Amino acid sequence: MLQHVSTELQENPLIDKYVIGGLAIILSIVVVVAALVWFFNLIESIYVDYIGGKPLFRHFYFRIRDLSPKQKHILDTEFRFYKSLKSKEQRYFRHRVHKFLSTTEFIGKEDLVITEQQRVLISATAIMLTFGYRDYAIKLVDKILVYPSSFYSNLDKAHHKGHFNPGFKAVIFSWEDFLIGYKIEDDNINLGIHEFIHAIHLSALKTGYKNSVSSYLFLSGLQEVTDFINADSNYKNKIKQSEYFRDYAFTNDFEFIAVLIENFIETPKAFKSQFPEIYNKVKRMLNFNFSGY
Repeated sequence: MLQHVSTELQENPLIDKYVIGGLAIILSIVVVVAALVWFFNLIESIYVDYIGGKPLFRHFYFRIRDLSPKQKHILDTEFRFYKSLKSKEQRYFRHRVHKFLSTTEFIGKEDLVITEQQRVLISATAIMLTFGYRDYAIKLVDKILVYPSSFYSNLDKAHHKGHFNPGFKAVIFSWEDFLIGYKIEDDNINLGIHEFIHAIHLSALKTGYKNSVSSYLFLSGLQEVTDFINADSNYKNKIKQSEYFRDYAFTNDFEFIAVLIENFIETPKAFKSQFPEIYNKVKRMLNFNFSGY
């Protein structure tokens, strides 16, 4: 067979020209696309650093997907952030939820049967937190484990309401406690937000500043917040004494940012009133220019 092909090429020199010409065209296209991507990333990095402090644009899709009527109803009736968005933003939000649902495995534990309500509300929580970014995928998450209530972990021999396992690429929730986070909307405790922020934080660290505008915004914003607080001991004491942030926030930097964003999402007016400097830094960090914020 190979000998036959070789003979045919020798007898038909035009085939060589067509093949070489085709490969040259493909290579040229690849080089041009790579150059355009490099140039766009350069322009956007300059824009983020020195002009806008945010991506050049948030939304670009070849095809907008939508949710089923049942899934839309869940968002319309049970997810406050979605209801506050403009019509066009809602359309983009539903597209991203659709994408999250199609790329994430949901697993019920302890005989729990996964429902559409669980799938939509958990997905919507993840999408809400990255809705200010163009690159909204949380790279260290491809599965969600849902327990009926608090669960025991063999890793640390303790009970948990939620957990993020980066090695397994899984966010784990007690459904009972996840729901409480949305039923009580102003207590600054939201399990879904808390665990997804851990996932976003570690995903950003793994991706790095230079490889993603989303990671850059998150990590540089976090650095700004911590530098600002640590620069003034009086301000740091004011934060602790205010009791606006629960004590768990001061466990470590990971818990601090998770609690900070729980407060930011649930009680933005109180946050802005008491700590406007930090509020504005978190808002830029998430690129959160939406109604109510």
